[in-house]
Amino acid sequence: MSNDFRPLIDILRELRSLAQKKASGILFIVTADNHSCMIKLHAGQIEEVVFRMLRNDEAVQRLGMVEAAKSRFQAEETGHDHGRPSHLSEDALLWLLGGFERDLAGKTQIITPASVKQDASDPRVRSAVEDVALNHLGPIAGMLCDEVFEGTNQMQQIIEQLAANLSTAHERQQFTAEVHAALAKIG
Repeated sequence: MSNDFRPLIDILRELRSLAQKKASGILFIVTADNHSCMIKLHAGQIEEVVFRMLRNDEAVQRLGMVEAAKSRFQAEETGHDHGRPSHLSEDALLWLLGGFERDLAGKTQIITPASVKQDASDPRVRSAVEDVALNHLGPIAGMLCDEVFEGTNQMQQIIEQLAANLSTAHERQQFTAEVHAALAKIG
Protein backbone atom coordinates (compact mmCIF):
# COMPACT_ATOMS: atom_id res chain seq x y z
CA MET A 1 0.00 0.00 0.00
CA SER A 2 1.41 3.33 -0.98
CA ASN A 3 2.02 5.95 1.71
CA ASP A 4 0.41 8.72 -0.32
CA PHE A 5 -3.27 9.46 -0.16
CA ARG A 6 -4.85 9.76 -3.56
CA PRO A 7 -8.22 11.20 -4.55
CA LEU A 8 -11.01 8.62 -4.29
CA ILE A 9 -11.73 9.01 -8.00
CA ASP A 10 -8.27 7.55 -8.79
CA ILE A 11 -8.90 4.54 -6.56
CA LEU A 12 -12.30 3.91 -8.14
CA ARG A 13 -10.69 4.11 -11.58
CA GLU A 14 -8.26 1.44 -10.37
CA LEU A 15 -11.25 -0.68 -9.27
CA ARG A 16 -12.89 -0.24 -12.67
CA SER A 17 -9.65 -1.28 -14.37
CA LEU A 18 -9.45 -4.41 -12.19
CA ALA A 19 -13.04 -5.27 -13.07
CA GLN A 20 -12.34 -4.79 -16.78
CA LYS A 21 -9.32 -7.11 -16.48
CA LYS A 22 -11.58 -9.76 -14.85
CA ALA A 23 -9.40 -9.70 -11.73
CA SER A 24 -10.20 -11.72 -8.62
CA GLY A 25 -9.16 -10.65 -5.13
CA ILE A 26 -9.72 -7.91 -2.61
CA LEU A 27 -9.10 -4.20 -3.06
CA PHE A 28 -8.16 -2.84 0.37
CA ILE A 29 -8.74 0.88 0.91
CA VAL A 30 -7.70 3.00 3.89
CA THR A 31 -9.11 6.52 4.13
CA ALA A 32 -7.30 9.63 5.33
CA ASP A 33 -9.09 9.30 8.68
CA ASN A 34 -7.97 5.68 9.04
CA HIS A 35 -11.19 3.85 8.14
CA SER A 36 -10.86 0.71 6.06
CA CYS A 37 -12.85 -0.62 3.15
CA MET A 38 -12.70 -3.99 1.38
CA ILE A 39 -14.09 -4.57 -2.09
CA LYS A 40 -14.21 -8.22 -3.10
CA LEU A 41 -13.91 -9.05 -6.79
CA HIS A 42 -14.39 -12.41 -8.50
CA ALA A 43 -13.57 -12.64 -12.21
CA GLY A 44 -14.19 -8.91 -12.56
CA GLN A 45 -17.54 -8.95 -10.75
CA ILE A 46 -17.87 -6.95 -7.55
CA GLU A 47 -19.29 -9.37 -5.00
CA GLU A 48 -19.17 -7.38 -1.79
CA VAL A 49 -18.21 -3.99 -0.32
CA VAL A 50 -17.58 -3.50 3.40
CA PHE A 51 -16.82 -0.03 4.80
CA ARG A 52 -17.12 1.30 8.37
CA MET A 53 -19.31 -1.55 9.64
CA LEU A 54 -21.61 -1.12 6.63
CA ARG A 55 -22.10 -3.57 3.79
CA ASN A 56 -22.81 -3.29 0.10
CA ASP A 57 -25.16 -0.42 -0.92
CA GLU A 58 -24.82 1.43 2.40
CA ALA A 59 -21.04 0.96 2.28
CA VAL A 60 -20.89 2.32 -1.28
CA GLN A 61 -22.95 5.34 -0.26
CA ARG A 62 -20.61 6.10 2.66
CA LEU A 63 -17.53 5.45 0.51
CA GLY A 64 -18.77 8.17 -1.84
CA MET A 65 -18.16 10.72 0.93
CA VAL A 66 -14.44 9.91 1.15
CA GLU A 67 -12.08 12.36 -0.48
CA ALA A 68 -8.71 10.65 -0.30
CA ALA A 69 -7.41 7.20 0.49
CA LYS A 70 -4.69 4.63 -0.08
CA SER A 71 -5.32 1.29 -1.77
CA ARG A 72 -3.75 -2.10 -2.35
CA PHE A 73 -5.07 -5.00 -4.41
CA GLN A 74 -4.47 -8.53 -3.20
CA ALA A 75 -5.03 -10.96 -6.06
CA GLU A 76 -6.55 -14.39 -5.50
CA GLU A 77 -6.61 -17.42 -7.73
CA THR A 78 -10.10 -18.01 -9.07
CA GLY A 79 -9.87 -21.79 -9.30
CA HIS A 80 -12.97 -23.54 -10.57
CA ASP A 81 -15.54 -21.94 -8.31
CA HIS A 82 -18.11 -19.69 -9.89
CA GLY A 83 -18.09 -16.99 -7.24
CA ARG A 84 -21.17 -15.63 -5.54
CA PRO A 85 -23.80 -13.31 -6.91
CA SER A 86 -23.26 -9.68 -6.05
CA HIS A 87 -25.13 -8.34 -3.04
CA LEU A 88 -25.06 -4.81 -4.42
CA SER A 89 -27.93 -3.07 -6.18
CA GLU A 90 -27.50 -2.27 -9.84
CA ASP A 91 -27.25 1.44 -8.97
CA ALA A 92 -24.38 0.80 -6.55
CA LEU A 93 -22.56 -1.37 -9.09
CA LEU A 94 -23.01 1.22 -11.83
CA TRP A 95 -21.67 3.94 -9.54
CA LEU A 96 -18.59 1.89 -8.57
CA LEU A 97 -17.85 1.00 -12.19
CA GLY A 98 -18.10 4.48 -13.66
CA GLY A 99 -20.90 6.61 -12.24
CA PHE A 100 -18.42 8.01 -9.75
CA GLU A 101 -16.78 9.96 -12.59
CA ARG A 102 -19.71 12.40 -12.70
CA ASP A 103 -20.01 12.72 -8.91
CA LEU A 104 -16.32 12.97 -8.06
CA ALA A 105 -14.93 14.84 -11.07
CA GLY A 106 -14.48 18.07 -9.10
CA LYS A 107 -12.80 16.35 -6.17
CA THR A 108 -9.41 15.53 -7.65
CA GLN A 109 -7.32 17.46 -5.15
CA ILE A 110 -5.75 15.49 -2.33
CA ILE A 111 -6.83 16.42 1.17
CA THR A 112 -4.14 18.49 2.77
CA PRO A 113 -3.03 17.71 6.28
CA ALA A 114 -4.13 21.24 7.20
CA SER A 115 -7.77 20.43 6.54
CA VAL A 116 -7.80 16.93 8.05
CA LYS A 117 -5.47 17.58 10.97
CA GLN A 118 -7.16 20.75 12.21
CA ASP A 119 -7.67 20.95 15.97
CA ALA A 120 -11.41 20.42 16.45
CA SER A 121 -11.23 22.17 19.83
CA ASP A 122 -10.13 25.44 18.17
CA PRO A 123 -13.16 27.79 18.25
CA ARG A 124 -12.25 29.14 14.78
CA VAL A 125 -12.38 25.61 13.36
CA ARG A 126 -15.72 24.88 14.96
CA SER A 127 -17.12 28.21 13.78
CA ALA A 128 -15.99 27.57 10.20
CA VAL A 129 -17.58 24.10 10.20
CA GLU A 130 -20.80 25.42 11.76
CA ASP A 131 -21.07 28.20 9.15
CA VAL A 132 -20.84 25.70 6.29
CA ALA A 133 -23.21 23.31 8.08
CA LEU A 134 -25.75 26.10 8.56
CA ASN A 135 -25.75 26.78 4.82
CA HIS A 136 -26.36 23.11 4.02
CA LEU A 137 -28.42 21.82 6.95
CA GLY A 138 -30.36 24.87 8.06
CA PRO A 139 -31.30 25.75 11.64
CA ILE A 140 -30.65 22.24 12.97
CA ALA A 141 -26.94 22.61 12.14
CA GLY A 142 -26.03 24.04 15.56
CA MET A 143 -27.50 21.08 17.40
CA LEU A 144 -25.89 18.58 15.02
CA CYS A 145 -22.51 20.30 15.39
CA ASP A 146 -22.80 20.21 19.20
CA GLU A 147 -23.44 16.47 19.06
CA VAL A 148 -20.66 15.68 16.60
CA PHE A 149 -18.00 17.88 18.22
CA GLU A 150 -18.75 16.33 21.61
CA GLY A 151 -18.38 12.83 20.15
CA THR A 152 -14.97 13.10 18.47
CA ASN A 153 -11.89 15.29 18.01
CA GLN A 154 -11.02 13.91 14.56
CA MET A 155 -11.82 16.50 11.94
CA GLN A 156 -12.48 14.10 9.08
CA GLN A 157 -14.87 12.10 11.24
CA ILE A 158 -16.70 15.30 12.20
CA ILE A 159 -17.06 16.26 8.56
CA GLU A 160 -18.29 12.80 7.54
CA GLN A 161 -20.83 12.64 10.37
CA LEU A 162 -22.26 16.03 9.47
CA ALA A 163 -22.28 15.20 5.76
CA ALA A 164 -24.23 12.01 6.48
CA ASN A 165 -27.23 14.22 7.29
CA LEU A 166 -27.46 15.38 3.67
CA SER A 167 -29.64 13.46 1.26
CA THR A 168 -27.54 13.08 -1.89
CA ALA A 169 -23.94 12.17 -2.62
CA HIS A 170 -23.52 15.43 -4.53
CA GLU A 171 -24.68 17.48 -1.51
CA ARG A 172 -22.35 15.54 0.79
CA GLN A 173 -19.41 16.09 -1.54
CA GLN A 174 -20.16 19.78 -1.92
CA PHE A 175 -20.46 20.17 1.86
CA THR A 176 -17.17 18.33 2.41
CA ALA A 177 -15.37 20.45 -0.19
CA GLU A 178 -16.71 23.68 1.33
CA VAL A 179 -15.66 22.64 4.84
CA HIS A 180 -12.14 21.81 3.64
CA ALA A 181 -11.94 25.16 1.83
CA ALA A 182 -13.10 27.00 4.97
CA LEU A 183 -10.57 25.14 7.11
CA ALA A 184 -7.77 25.85 4.65
CA LYS A 185 -8.41 29.58 5.10
CA ILE A 186 -7.83 29.21 8.85
CA GLY A 187 -4.56 27.33 8.21
